[in-house]
Amino acid sequence: MHTTLKIVTAVLAAALTLITAAAAEPVASKQRVAIQSKGTNPFSFTLTPLTPGAIKRDSGSTKWGESSDRVVVREGQRVQVHTVVGTYASARGSIQARFRIEWTNAGNHFTAGTGTWKIVGGTGAYESVTGGGRSAHVWLPGGKITLRAEGLLVGS
Repeated sequence: MHTTLKIVTAVLAAALTLITAAAAEPVASKQRVAIQSKGTNPFSFTLTPLTPGAIKRDSGSTKWGESSDRVVVREGQRVQVHTVVGTYASARGSIQARFRIEWTNAGNHFTAGTGTWKIVGGTGAYESVTGGGRSAHVWLPGGKITLRAEGLLVGS
């Protein structure tokens, strides 16, 4: 019985040591950011941190790649599902983000879209950045687009 108690005590002590060591390791925190982009291809963009963290304010240009599109009808409304990768480039590096946007006719030659986005790559200061979020888009008469993407990023 005495030997069993010693073994249980040793196992509990080892487990407590591992838990304490794991808690001491730094945990990357999520930082809330907003990315605004406007214009025609190439667009201008501004990345704005909304909470403190490793990601700093930045700006530059955005180029959009080829998109894949499909049309669905939801509750009688035509919805164009648009998937595209945008590359946000600045002097600090670049971020590649995949957007999935659902566009609908808003009337008066306007098209509105909402969607999701996810970081799929990065260079320079953004090489190890991960995360994503939600986005809102307006396609204006004349082909100009404005968008705001907000989300959570983990950076180094």
